[in-house]
Amino acid sequence: MQHTLNNHGHITTSERPDCPPIRSERARVVAEWFGLGKAVKAKRPRRSRASAPIDFASLVQPGTLVLITGPSGSGKSSLLRCLQETCAAQSPTQAAWIDLPRLVLPDAPLTDCFGEDLALEDVLALLGHVGLGEAWSYLRTPDELSDGQRWRLRLAMGIHRAQAHQQSQAILVADEFAALLDRVTACVVSHALRRTVDACAAQLCAIVATSHDDLIRALRPDVIVRCDFGRVEVEQRNARTHTATEVAVPRQTRG
Repeated sequence: MQHTLNNHGHITTSERPDCPPIRSERARVVAEWFGLGKAVKAKRPRRSRASAPIDFASLVQPGTLVLITGPSGSGKSSLLRCLQETCAAQSPTQAAWIDLPRLVLPDAPLTDCFGEDLALEDVLALLGHVGLGEAWSYLRTPDELSDGQRWRLRLAMGIHRAQAHQQSQAILVADEFAALLDRVTACVVSHALRRTVDACAAQLCAIVATSHDDLIRALRPDVIVRCDFGRVEVEQRNARTHTATEVAVPRQTRG
């Protein structure tokens, strides 16, 4: 599926996804079976009707968690990339785009993963906020943590990086969010992400893409974007009805 940014800063999607190139006779036969691509263009003309545009600015607001969901291959990743392009085009100096899975985890104890500009007491408070408050975990390196703990460490690093940018808004982004985690751990990480967005609601929002619908309850997203091989449906949810627990997240200090 193709997502494009129009002149008004809106994202539009094509009605049907693009077909991969036909590289073999077997591929051509399969394309004919499923009505894809040039192999059946004469029999089944492809339409290029556009769906209603998606207003990016209305989706991504401070304190908002956006969930992009849909089957594998339905266009979640391409939509996420288009959202990033939209963010850069609309506010190139206003928002920090923080890709959680791409954050480089230092080869150092967790107490030393945030640089020397954050006081040790604030490091421990930040780790405790994301669920890494056990004393033994402070002394371990990221490689010695479980997959779920590494995800929580990325959340802590994302908060720290957002504060370091000192910009009006920071966007935490994760494609294939918690995809390789067992479902219990994935729910725990999802709860941690929701708490993070709530605690930093004045500055932070999050966009995650996953094919696992079972995380909706744990994430409690404010917006759900459902991709369905050429269609994109946006559901605005009143996630503010849930009770948000105020968490004291440390600010960046020197010393």
